[in-house]
Amino acid sequence: MKLNRDIFRKLPLALRIQIEENAQRKPLTQSERAIEQRRILAELRKHKTPGERTDLKPGTSGKTFPEVRATDLIGKLFNESRKQVEKRLAIVDAAEAEPEKFGPLKEQMDRTGRVNGVYRRLKIAKQAEAIRSEPSPLPGNGPYRVITVDVPWPYEVRDEDPSHRGVRPYVTMSIAQIRDLPVASIAHEDCILWLWSTNHHMREAYELLRAWGFEPKTILTWAKDKMGNGDWLRGQTEHCILAVRGKPVVTLTNQTTLLHAPARGHSVKPKEFYDLVESLCPAPRYADLFSRYRHNDKWDCHGDEAPRNDAAAPDQQRLVEDLKASADTERHLDEGER
Repeated sequence: MKLNRDIFRKLPLALRIQIEENAQRKPLTQSERAIEQRRILAELRKHKTPGERTDLKPGTSGKTFPEVRATDLIGKLFNESRKQVEKRLAIVDAAEAEPEKFGPLKEQMDRTGRVNGVYRRLKIAKQAEAIRSEPSPLPGNGPYRVITVDVPWPYEVRDEDPSHRGVRPYVTMSIAQIRDLPVASIAHEDCILWLWSTNHHMREAYELLRAWGFEPKTILTWAKDKMGNGDWLRGQTEHCILAVRGKPVVTLTNQTTLLHAPARGHSVKPKEFYDLVESLCPAPRYADLFSRYRHNDKWDCHGDEAPRNDAAAPDQQRLVEDLKASADTERHLDEGER
C-alpha cells in the first residue's frame, strides 16, 4: 500500500499505527483497500468539527478532519482521486448489502484490479433497477422506453404478380405511409427502438428511423435455421436496427449482434429476440408494433394480427390503427384537404 507520507504524518497517532500495520501486509485487493479506507473514514469522522474549514491546514494533526473533505483526504493519502475512493466504496457497500446481485461485481473488481469499469456496471444496474420499478404506462398508451417495430414493407412487383415467390399474406404499406406513422408520439424521451428490416429495404429503414427522430446505433442479425424466399439470393437472415433517442439505459453483458433462432412462421419474430430485448433494455412495459406474437404480460402488442392484451381496454387494442389514422390525417392536411 503506497501512501502519501505528507498526509500520513498529519493523521492521529493511533490511526497511523493501524495503517502502518496494514501496510506491512501483502498488497491489498481492491475490496480490502475499500474496507481499510472505510475504517480510516470512520476514524476521521470522530475528529471532525462542524463548521471547520474544508482545507487541511498545518497544525491540525490529531484535532479536526471535516467530514466534507474526508474522502478527499483518503484519496490524497492513497495517491488517488476522491472519486476513485467513492466508487470503490460504493461497489463494496452494494456487494455487502445485496451479495447475490452485486457480489460478482466486487469479485470482478478484485480479479481485474480495476474500479471504473465495474462501477459503471453498478451504476447502470441501479439505473435499470429503478427503470423497471417505475409505474407502468397504461397498456396500449405509453410513453414507452422500448419499442419494437415490424412494418409491412412494400413489394410492389410481387403485389402485382402473384406468380412471384413470397407474396405476403398481409396488407402492405407504402414507404410514405410508414414514414408518416407518428411513432415518436408514444416514445419516452429516453427511448430505444428496434426496427426490423429486410435486406431489400435497409436504406429506407435508416431514413425512417431518422424521420421518426431516432439515431441508428447498431444492427442485430437473425440467422435462421432454414432459408426462405428471395430475388437474387435465398433469404436466411433478417436484420433489426437498434436506434435511440435521448439517453436510454442498456444493461450490456454478453449480448452480441448475431441471434441464432429458428423460424416459426411467416413474419413471426423469434421469442429469443424478445428475451434479448428484455435483457438489454430495462422498461416497466414494452411496445410491439405490427405484432403477431405476445412474449409475456410486459408487452403491449399492437397491429391487425396482434394477440389480445386482456389488461388493456378494447379501445387500446389497435394502437397501430390509431397511428395509421393519424398519419393519414396529417398527409391529407399536407395535401390541402382541410
